[in-house]
Amino acid sequence: MIKKRKLDYTPFALALVALALALVAWRQDGPELALDGLLSGGSFLLRVIPLLIAAFLTAGLIQALVTEETVNRWLGSESGWRGIALACLGGALIPGGPYVYYPIAAALLQTGAGLGTLIAFVTAKNLWSISRIPVEIALLGPRITIIRFLITLVIPPILGFAAEALFGKTIDKIRKAINKTPEVLAETSKQNDGTETSGVSKEYH
Repeated sequence: MIKKRKLDYTPFALALVALALALVAWRQDGPELALDGLLSGGSFLLRVIPLLIAAFLTAGLIQALVTEETVNRWLGSESGWRGIALACLGGALIPGGPYVYYPIAAALLQTGAGLGTLIAFVTAKNLWSISRIPVEIALLGPRITIIRFLITLVIPPILGFAAEALFGKTIDKIRKAINKTPEVLAETSKQNDGTETSGVSKEYH
């Protein structure tokens, strides 16, 4: 029997934050300011929708086309420094923001990537991202960019090796927990529906 899990209240919390900010904007400068904020958020959403679609399609194709054996060989827990290096390189080269690389990381997790390579991939994306360097140079100058890059150069592989050494054996539990989440939500929904139906029946009787 699947154990019940608590409902994820994150969307509700974010909705309350958005509502609170809208009310603050309304009180500060009337409905025009609140509307400007909502339109700005909607415009950003429209811009990232194509990236979201492309990212999730890419993640799905990775799971369909790349075999678990291949991922285990090159990015699994036993891949060692080679897997960490490939993950760092991939993180540095892949374009886009978190709505792009997190679905890809999730697809690699499902197909057998090790914890260390996933940590290295995500960290390298945030610290080594090649696509951000021109912007960083333009805004902060080449000197600060070079200093920042050199100081953070060793962090992704170090974190990858540390994560694998300390928590690498937990990757199967993490993968199973993620896979169980949709089943738990579906089972909880069915049980809630059954309870509501039973309650309605009792009222009519």
